[in-house]
Parts: sequence; C-alpha cells; structure tokens
Amino acid sequence: MDLDFKIIGNDICIKLRGEIDEYSARSLRADIDKLIEAQGFRTMTFDMKDVTFIDSTGLGLVLGRYKKLKQQRAELLLKNIPTQVDKVFRTSGIYSFVPIVK
Repeated sequence: MDLDFKIIGNDICIKLRGEIDEYSARSLRADIDKLIEAQGFRTMTFDMKDVTFIDSTGLGLVLGRYKKLKQQRAELLLKNIPTQVDKVFRTSGIYSFVPIVK
C-alpha cells in the first residue's frame, strides 16, 4: 500500500493506492496518525481512486482516523470512491457521517 499526500494550508489530501487490508492497515495507520499528530489540520481527505480492495480492517482504519480527527475538531472527507470500496462503505453506513467530496 502506497500513500502520497499534499498539504495546502490547514488541509491535507492523502492519495491511497492498492489494497487496504489487515497487513497494509498497520503501516497506514501509523503513517496517517503521525501526520494527524504533527499538524493541526482542518480537513483530511482520503482520495481512494487507486484503491483496489478494502476489507473490514481497512474500514476500521478509516473509522479510526475519523474519530481521531473529530477529537481534534477536524473533518475527514472521502473522494474518488471505486465501486468495490463504495459497496463496503455503503454497507457500513459510513457515508452518514463521513461526506464524499469532488
């Protein structure tokens, strides 16, 4: 799993690539948490365009970052959701509290 990010002011966009599963979620969680703790972001956007697979562990990764950001009065946003990822997200109900942006 790869991630690239771009910081613009108080906002960060993280581009995720590949599979988000039990194996990759550990390192992603650590990398993203370092960014959250080091910066005072207003919004964090996960660009999911190049994610090829996500399972319940990946969903947990997203939900955990949502909670962590919420504690800091920041917002998590999602964009470019592939069909397979969308199915998992819709089933989970995540869209009721994590918005999709263009």
